[in-house]
Order: sequence, then structure tokens, then C-alpha cells
Amino acid sequence: MLILLYGPDSFRSRQKLNQIIKQYQAKHQTGLNLTFFKEEKLNFEKVREKIEAVSMFDEKKLIILENVFKDKNFKEDFFQYSRKHKLKDNQDIVAVIYQEDKLGFPSPKKQLTMLEEFKLLEGNDLVNWIRKEIVERGGKIDSAAVNRLAFCLGNDLWQANNEIDKLISYKNSQPIKEEDIDLLVRTKLDLNIFKTIEALANRDKKNALRLLHQHFSQGANEIYLFSMFIYQLRSLIKLKDLIEKGTPYYNLAKKSGLHPFVVKKNWSQLERFNLSQLKKKYQRLLEIEISLKRGLIDGVTALDLFVSEI
Repeated sequence: MLILLYGPDSFRSRQKLNQIIKQYQAKHQTGLNLTFFKEEKLNFEKVREKIEAVSMFDEKKLIILENVFKDKNFKEDFFQYSRKHKLKDNQDIVAVIYQEDKLGFPSPKKQLTMLEEFKLLEGNDLVNWIRKEIVERGGKIDSAAVNRLAFCLGNDLWQANNEIDKLISYKNSQPIKEEDIDLLVRTKLDLNIFKTIEALANRDKKNALRLLHQHFSQGANEIYLFSMFIYQLRSLIKLKDLIEKGTPYYNLAKKSGLHPFVVKKNWSQLERFNLSQLKKKYQRLLEIEISLKRGLIDGVTALDLFVSEI
């Protein structure tokens, strides 16, 4: 069997990988036929030897190939071998390709037994994931609180995982409320991001710059701040486009895929921009972010530049 797990949501992809390993270990307790390969410059012969080795025990092999397919030669050798020996249909060997972030090459679907891509969660998908995790861990949360938590944490599920455990432990079987999130979530920086964005919407450059540098003084990462601004502008564009097409307020959350908390918070800002203005600002933000990631400009200057152009 040949399984491919990949995507930018490393928390859920890692969860899936651990689930596969746990299920295998429950059935095959010797552990002698479970092998991990993580080398950056992996020699394919090592993998081939492990696949073809004769086992002393009557049990399946599980081979984990983690982030090794950046090597073009290794990738070509592996999939050539896979086609020739029909690994997809081999029930005695389970090879799991685990690749964090984007795949980086065309997906070989015809050679795979199973493929699963883990995209970053947004909107209602994120809200539903948080609610499901809390219930499965024995906790409770009200609707306003789950929306607030999703808005504060974004799609960083690694942090969400820790914050959920903390909140459940603190509430001790009582429902989690909005005030509990304000009190306990690791950083309140996320809750204040909206104030900065609101200042930008009001074209209040002085206040926006003050808040922006306050985020920096509190340890905020410039890439993270850019991602928050991009998310906010993308949300505004979605909502403005729907409004201009005649979508009523009560149907905006469903049509946009955003949770009601975000729609409510964005409502007052939507009157300050037309759709063309929002798209231009969004494009400009992407241009500045590319310069930042390429090292052509530093983070503080990049964000100052964006604010000054509002």
C-alpha cells in the first residue's frame, strides 16, 4: 500500500500519521518492521533494502518516508520502483509518504492507495474543528466562545491544541465562555489585531502605526501580522462582493464561508471601502509581502509602508 499525506496544516497531517502508526503498533507489537526515514539526502537503496528484506515475523511492514521527496533523484527512483513492483497493491507493505506543506511535484495519484491533502482551516471549517476537538476531549463551549476562539487563534492548530486543553482543564466540565478565552488564551495580541485593522479602515494612520508598533513590542512576528492583514482583507472582499450582488446580511456567513463573529465584526468596515479599493489594497499587500519574504525589505519597514499607503 502506498499512502500520501501532505499540506500546510501540519497539525492535522501529523495527527493522521500518528493514527496510522498507532493502529499498526496495536496489531504488530514487535515493532521490528516499523521503519522511519527522515534524511534530507536519502539513498534509495536503503529504502529498497528495507522493502525487500525478509522478516522473521508474519506481520506487515510499515515504512514512513518523512519529508524526503525534495530530492529529485530519490523521488524518481522511488516511484519508478513503486510502479515496477506495484506497491499500491501490496498488502504486506505499507509505505507512508509524509510531506509537510506543499507537495512540490505533481501528485502520482495512479500509484497511490490513498491520498489526503491537509489545507489550512478557515471560517466554519475552523469553528467546527475547534468545537469537535473540545467535545471529544470532554469539554463544553458556547457558540459565542467558539467563534471568539477561532478568531483569536486563526488556523494555528498547534497553538489551538494547547489552548483547548488549558481551557477544558480550567473550566472543569463547565461550558467555556468568551471571558475565559480573554483570561486564559496564551496571548491577547490576536484580540487586539482587529483594533489595528479597524484603524486602517478608518484611515487613522497615526493610531494604526501606534498599534502596529505595539504588536512588535509584544513580540509579534511580521509574517504573522501580514497573514492577519491578508486574511482580513480577503474576508472584506468576500463580503463586499456578496453585498454588491444583493446578498442579505443574514445570509452572508453561509455564502462567504466565514463564521458569524467575523461577519459581525467586519460589518462597520464594509461601508468605508468599495470593492475596487479593497482589491487594490489586497494586491498591494501581497506585493509587499513577497518583497518581505525575499529579503528585499525588513518586516517593520514593510508594514510601515503598507500603513502609510492607506
